[in-house]
Amino acid sequence: MSLSKFIRPTQLEFESRTHLVDNVYSLTFKPATRLEWHAGQHGMLEVKLPSGKTSRRMFSLSSAPDEHRVTITTRWHGKSASDYKQALWRLQPGDKASIRGPVGPMYIRDATANNIMIAGGIGITPLRSMLKQVDLSSQSLRASLLYANSSPDTVIFKDELVDLSRRLPELKIDFIYSPAEISLQAIRQYIDADTPDATYFYLSGPPAMIKAYRKILKDLGVPRKRIYSDPFMGYK
Repeated sequence: MSLSKFIRPTQLEFESRTHLVDNVYSLTFKPATRLEWHAGQHGMLEVKLPSGKTSRRMFSLSSAPDEHRVTITTRWHGKSASDYKQALWRLQPGDKASIRGPVGPMYIRDATANNIMIAGGIGITPLRSMLKQVDLSSQSLRASLLYANSSPDTVIFKDELVDLSRRLPELKIDFIYSPAEISLQAIRQYIDADTPDATYFYLSGPPAMIKAYRKILKDLGVPRKRIYSDPFMGYK
């Protein structure tokens, strides 16, 4: 995708805000013109502050391209939220915003290869986009999702993910809850033992998590070119 999509913003119209779990919400926007991107990519969402100044933040899109909407999924911290989040939460249906992009390396390279997705908490957002797009486009995908959360009650998109695992016969999902972690052993069972360099990995979560799993994968012999990540800077 050309970087011109990042330079010239696409106008958006705010449609709705939906509570998911805990303090996690999805916010959905309708693009004014056709917006194309690879499922899993991120964009820079722009909103107006009360001062009239434009403020920008980067978000992975949780929506799939074939849903024809721009949806972000994020946490809301109430009065302690940043000025940007406060402005985002003040949006009413019909209000305007804009997005630059989406761009980025987080998208499926080979649906027939062994694809392993590792996510923590709200890091599920680009992976939901990928899996939803596969379903909507009636494609097949050989994939395993290892998704870590503090408890079953905090799993974002849980019902939808379970439904996708039923609809996509080659998708396996492993929900992991604290104090358990996504261990080396958990990852190893999904890797083709004789060909670790033939597996694609998609990592999404806080930067420290990305760094830790990159090291684990390197120790397993996975080439860097087979690892794609979406570190959630400012992750909370």
